[in-house]
Amino acid sequence: MTMNAILYDNADVVTMDDNTPRTDAVLVRCGRVEALGDQARALAGEFAERRDMHGACMVPGFTESHIHYFDWALALKHLMLDKARDLSDVLDAVSEEAARPERDWVIGYGWYEGGWPEQRIFTRRDLDAVCPDKPAVLWRADLHLAVVNTKALEAAGIARNAGQPAMGRIDVDENGEPTGVLRDWGINPVRTLALASLTDEDIDEAFADAQKELHRYGITGVHDLRLMGGLEAGPALSAWQRLRHSGSMRLRSWCCMAVEHLEEAIRLGLRTGMGDEWLRMGHFKVYSDGSMGAKTAWVLDPYRKSSAGSGLPMFAMDEIGRLLKLARQSGNSLTIHAIGDHAVRDLGTLLRETESCTASQRFAPDRIEHMQMVRTEDLERYAGLKPGSVAVSVQPLHLVLDMEMIDGEFGELGRFTYPFASILKAGMALAFGSDCPVTHFDPLLGMHAAVARNVPGCEATPWHGQECVSAEDALRAYTVGPAASCGLENEAGSIAPGKLADFAVLSKNPLEIPTAELPGIEVLQTVVAGEFVFSKSK
Repeated sequence: MTMNAILYDNADVVTMDDNTPRTDAVLVRCGRVEALGDQARALAGEFAERRDMHGACMVPGFTESHIHYFDWALALKHLMLDKARDLSDVLDAVSEEAARPERDWVIGYGWYEGGWPEQRIFTRRDLDAVCPDKPAVLWRADLHLAVVNTKALEAAGIARNAGQPAMGRIDVDENGEPTGVLRDWGINPVRTLALASLTDEDIDEAFADAQKELHRYGITGVHDLRLMGGLEAGPALSAWQRLRHSGSMRLRSWCCMAVEHLEEAIRLGLRTGMGDEWLRMGHFKVYSDGSMGAKTAWVLDPYRKSSAGSGLPMFAMDEIGRLLKLARQSGNSLTIHAIGDHAVRDLGTLLRETESCTASQRFAPDRIEHMQMVRTEDLERYAGLKPGSVAVSVQPLHLVLDMEMIDGEFGELGRFTYPFASILKAGMALAFGSDCPVTHFDPLLGMHAAVARNVPGCEATPWHGQECVSAEDALRAYTVGPAASCGLENEAGSIAPGKLADFAVLSKNPLEIPTAELPGIEVLQTVVAGEFVFSKSK
């Protein structure tokens, strides 16, 4: 036996593998699982390094299946506003950031006005008061709305009566002047300039440091998603490659691209799934609508409390159908952003229509991102799709963020939102994530939200409780589900011989405690390729 064998012994191992659901030992060699239980101890022999886990619970490493890693990593280095309690907190932070001489732009993320006493979205006038001399752009938590100051508007050429962009919106006042509030594709002229202000060194440092933060929560892999238009797709993929080649990559990355790059990728012979165990090119993302928070999700019944009507469709369904066929014929896969029930309904029809097209061998199924609102009859149609042809990526903590808003906007129709149990019943692979920086990426908080369908402390009153899932289903959606959604079910997602040796070591077994205790579980250690990348200080 070689010295690179490691035996993790005396553990409570939840493998998420149906063949051996529980065991007490795992033998790792060369970054992969070699054996379990008594066989692991027998094969370890006298030369393997032994690590006594003292009865701690080991589960497969969590995969964060929907994160905007590029933006979140940069936010950690720039301005993260998720803790702002009111508008003055935001403006104070902007003023402080603007005073830093090395900053050409003020770039911020994560603010959410829902809990503020002001209960309003601010404007360029507010930002101009604290940042008059540098361009500033601040993304709302949902990443579908940003507020910019006058300097940023001027730099991007957005002026009075500039016209509305396709698939986006520029808010204007009664005189036709831009207010600084930009929605969806309306943000991109400013975003282009903000990205241009960043250096490769800025991005590389942010990428390297951010993976350490994820390790603290037992996360060993990410699905890195693109924003509208995919302006950051090239810089993100380049940064991941530089991190991979540096030898310091300790996070598995499924780096998604934007559908705007699909035809170029096909010409170059690139395919979904291309790469290695550390970095693969992922799905191509296309948007069918906007978001609930920005009131641009495309819904069947109009919003009740806003003037947004029925939301904002993005790519036309005919165009999405063309792209689906093109992807399937070239061996690529799409992930389609669909939030409102109108978008989800039309997409279901489209997926059924494109099933019959001639497909090249593909690495991964197509995916739907979010599926936040879907009628029962439409889920039945999804259940009729070919098994394994479509996976669904959802974000349980969106439920906690949105449930009060949904009650106000849709009333009793809220029973059709966040239908996690129904998605599972329809037979589709379910992958959990956070949409970070929209919500926090803590998988144990996400599990609690999916199981309890309410905030911690309110487990007895689940919101539309018919859609609660079990703790085992929730754990599966952070492990097995993400792997299946990327065609990696034989490579990752469970602790089984031959698979990647990525684990989270927990203070309690999440399958054996009351739901209320899930958020209190501590991540003691995180293991990637058989080696500790995080250990909690004692």
